[in-house]
Amino acid sequence: MRISNFKYHSIQFRQDMKTYIGNIIKANSNLKTLPEAFRKSIPRGTVVATLLATGIAALSSCGGSPAPTAGMRPPRATVTVYTANPAVYTVTEKFAATLMANSVVQLRPDVTGYLEAIRVKDGSDVRKGQPLYDIDKSRYQAAYNQAQASLQQAKADLAQKQRDLKRYQDLLQHDAIAQQVADQAATAVKTSQANMAAAQASLAKAATDLNHAVLHAPISGKIGIAQVKIGDIINAGQTLVNTIVNDNPIYADFNVPQSDYRFFGKKSSDIKYHLQLADSSKYNEPGKLLVINNVVDPTTGTIQIRLEFPNTKGLLKSGMNAVVLVSHPSDSNTMAIPTKALIQTLAETSVYTVGSGNVIQSKPVVPGSQLDSLTLVKGLQPGEKVVINGLQKARPGDTVNVMTDTTNGTR
Repeated sequence: MRISNFKYHSIQFRQDMKTYIGNIIKANSNLKTLPEAFRKSIPRGTVVATLLATGIAALSSCGGSPAPTAGMRPPRATVTVYTANPAVYTVTEKFAATLMANSVVQLRPDVTGYLEAIRVKDGSDVRKGQPLYDIDKSRYQAAYNQAQASLQQAKADLAQKQRDLKRYQDLLQHDAIAQQVADQAATAVKTSQANMAAAQASLAKAATDLNHAVLHAPISGKIGIAQVKIGDIINAGQTLVNTIVNDNPIYADFNVPQSDYRFFGKKSSDIKYHLQLADSSKYNEPGKLLVINNVVDPTTGTIQIRLEFPNTKGLLKSGMNAVVLVSHPSDSNTMAIPTKALIQTLAETSVYTVGSGNVIQSKPVVPGSQLDSLTLVKGLQPGEKVVINGLQKARPGDTVNVMTDTTNGTR
């Protein structure tokens, strides 16, 4: 390639010089138009001879003279190599994650009425069962009182029917009344018992509605910003009043390729889980594996994994984006080389190695995780020398001078 480029430029230069010399000859013919006194002061042919000699010399140097001495070669390139040897590395893999509270409850009352009172400040911690909001309970109190009266009426009616039945049974023993009258009295008692049961159910429902007119915290956690104000109408099952979040502990959900999920199923104490937050700071509390989902997403081919992290100080919030850092030791035969040694193309990733006789060879590799300035790779043999400096100076098949790296590939 270099020889072809040299010949191309030599031919072009000769063509340019021929044009230049032609212009000089034309210019010499124009000397006759100069004043006679000035023309006689210039020795005839001096300009032409000088310029022609210059052009011819240039042409000779570019291609007119014989080629350089046969056997001359450009000097060997000097490259720096890194010797790849197997070792155990601490590998840290990163996965995009979303933080989720362990419990999130939307407060939607199941009764309708005007909001009468707010008992808790937005953003405060609440405990399970604590009263939070009061809804106008006047109609529910009236319904409860009515149900209670109906129950008392049913009880009185039942008591009367039971007394009647007892009298009819006594009379029946003395053949004072017909059997039919006694049977009707027994049926009346059962009807009164059913009416009393219905009254008891109505009272229980009224009591529930009255109790639910005061909205209590269903879980312990931190309450958010109220979505309603005093005087607003609350519709049963529709109006969102507020949200309570329990985020201690908090979950971190992320997805991994289905081919890697078995790794997370290993019960190994060597696997460490940490969080990197959006500002690149590292959360100082380690996490633990909570669950691996039981299905693979068919659209992405990934499976969801959930970690659990303590959140006693409340630094982590539900819905935050974070990066899960999974650290674990590699196998003992893992190979790592400086990242700058990798040659990336659309088709493959490869490296230059120096073989027998210091000859450059190209070798495909499969890159893996990065460790600072190193990258884990597959495809190399122990002891192979990988070029890390001088990649632009050498090509496969070149013989090079070799320098051994002593900085562990950091320069």
